[in-house]
Amino acid sequence: MHALVTGRRRLVGLVALAVATTSPRSFAQPAATPAAPAEDPKTIEARSHFQNGVKLFNGSNWKGALAEFDAAYKLKPGPSSLKNIALCQKELFRYTDAIDTLKKLLARHQSEISADEQKSLRDAITELGSLVGSVVVRVTPAEARVFLDGRALEPNELGASTQLNTGEHVVVAEAPGYARVARTIRVAGAQRDVPIDLALTANAGFVSVTSDDPKAAIAIDGKALAFSRWRGPLEPGRHYVQVYRDGFRQFEQAFAVEIGKTVEVKAVLVPDDRPKPGGPPPPQQRGWYALLALSGVGLRNAPAGLELDQSQVTGGSLGVRAGYRIWTPVAVELLVEGGSHKVDKACDTNVQARKCGTDNAFERSFTLDSTRFGPNLRIMSGGETLRFTSVVGAGAVRHEIKLDAPDSKQVGARPCPAAAPRVGIRTSCSRSGSSTTGATSCSS
Repeated sequence: MHALVTGRRRLVGLVALAVATTSPRSFAQPAATPAAPAEDPKTIEARSHFQNGVKLFNGSNWKGALAEFDAAYKLKPGPSSLKNIALCQKELFRYTDAIDTLKKLLARHQSEISADEQKSLRDAITELGSLVGSVVVRVTPAEARVFLDGRALEPNELGASTQLNTGEHVVVAEAPGYARVARTIRVAGAQRDVPIDLALTANAGFVSVTSDDPKAAIAIDGKALAFSRWRGPLEPGRHYVQVYRDGFRQFEQAFAVEIGKTVEVKAVLVPDDRPKPGGPPPPQQRGWYALLALSGVGLRNAPAGLELDQSQVTGGSLGVRAGYRIWTPVAVELLVEGGSHKVDKACDTNVQARKCGTDNAFERSFTLDSTRFGPNLRIMSGGETLRFTSVVGAGAVRHEIKLDAPDSKQVGARPCPAAAPRVGIRTSCSRSGSSTTGATSCSS
């Protein structure tokens, strides 16, 4: 420490020398001799910082003095500023920094200092080294961040020797998904490579998502996180991962997370050849078409004078539709359809002596034929495999009723039933036979 003590004693002398360089010379000069050129502004500013540093050092303001000497060295590098910087660092118990500063002094300004002073500086470095120890910090997991006295250690410093000043130090380790660890350590002078091992405890689960596609975006629970690869903590429970990229089908997977365990998800994207939403509309479906319709139908209303409650009705229709599809949902067509109903055991209400609904009812049979002709407007869905249609139409319908002769078991003749009260239907009757049996036919 002799060099540093000597350096401190010399501090006033250095300042006096610096001040002396700013004083004007008192030598007599001829009147015609021009004035000396002005000093460099950087030199003037550096001298000002140096002088301030001396005042602060003498007042034991080590931090303030260190700032002033450092500013002076940056403006005008020289060995005096570095000596004083090292002295301030020693007073602040920053022994490792003082050693580094003295080494810098020897490396940069060796030609500016004498051999004896160089030896004194080396002796000071050795003496300061007795006040410095070293530690080796290791942490689990490897991705954890470590802070030593508030300074973040670089990854290459973990597992390597780190020099520390004698005394107490605080080391902190933290990582997402793990509980924070803080520890106070004591380092004595000349202790070398004291092991400091930190193991963090997980308080969450983890997931690792990887994709071979560097442009694949990764999202978990709807939150975008990274491209291609992501690893991080998640709360325990169920989660949902999505990996996507334009032109590829989206990868989706649900998974469960447990504390301290890691879920590995490998996402493979395949090209998406499906039509994109908002792309060109499908072509309109147009053209001629024909339909053949075969239907089973029933009879709801009866001709006047007949009752159908106990009757037996059978019937059907056959039709042909031909049209043109104007565009996908609309077509126009022409309809021709014929149908026939056969009704047995219809009760004749005109024979009042034979009451309907009894075994003695007077039963008749008739046939209703119909023909329909007219245009339709057809509305169709655009499905490729399944379509639904609805039809609105108009046209003309012709009905013809043929009343059969009474069954031989029926007794007595009866008059023809009254004409059916329907628009467009005309009924005519004719009789033949004896007074007890007869055959009656009606047409419209």
